[in-house]
Amino acid sequence: MISNKINMGFLVVGFVLFLSSLVSIFEMGRTRRSLGDVLSVNVDNINASIQLLEVTDQNIFELLNQIGISQDSLLQVGSLYEDDRFEGYFRASGSTFTTNEEQALTDSIMFAYAAYMQILNEAPVLWEDNGYLPRREWYTARLYPTYTRLRNYILELISLEQDLLDHNTQQIQDGFYRSIMPGVIAVASSILLLFLLSYFIRIYVIQPIKEIRTGVRNTLLFKKKYQVRLPAGDELSELNESITQLCDEHNKL
Repeated sequence: MISNKINMGFLVVGFVLFLSSLVSIFEMGRTRRSLGDVLSVNVDNINASIQLLEVTDQNIFELLNQIGISQDSLLQVGSLYEDDRFEGYFRASGSTFTTNEEQALTDSIMFAYAAYMQILNEAPVLWEDNGYLPRREWYTARLYPTYTRLRNYILELISLEQDLLDHNTQQIQDGFYRSIMPGVIAVASSILLLFLLSYFIRIYVIQPIKEIRTGVRNTLLFKKKYQVRLPAGDELSELNESITQLCDEHNKL
């Protein structure tokens, strides 16, 4: 039946669109859940690394200011040795460094920080018995190289976290494109199906109706024999048979 064929065509188009929508929604949700938390962790790790760098710089510059120019310059021990912000920041974010590269760098940072603090412990004795020049030499030859190594490790960690953030952001973009691809394919397929359905309607519905109309008009106006023939098995063929009978009876009058 023609009506069944047309209904089936629209059902196929609707099913394709519905299925593609489900796939797109599922893919977008999966991408958002899997990478959204990862991006948040990357941002937190970058902020924590920057805080480590700030604390390290503040510590070294504060000590530099206390070297002084005379032997009577005092070392403010409390401001240097009681500052636990570095260890606090590191403990707060240490569990989020999960990749092999992150763990290797965090291990290097902790070893460098331990070496830095060990050398820093030499400062009180040095301040008691030495003047500006020995302090400056100690700072330049022993403390500053260790500080530089620690700072470079932290900068490498910041760079790594930024690279990971860029990588995960790119994954989200790729996931977005993947999620909309089923919809694009479904829309293209639906357009193709609609063209086929339109062609089917034109060939099997509109064209036969035009032929029936022409045949009826010729019969009514010119008393011509109605000779339209359609394939049997659908509503139009049944209608055409009825019209053929009416036209034959009309020509007999």
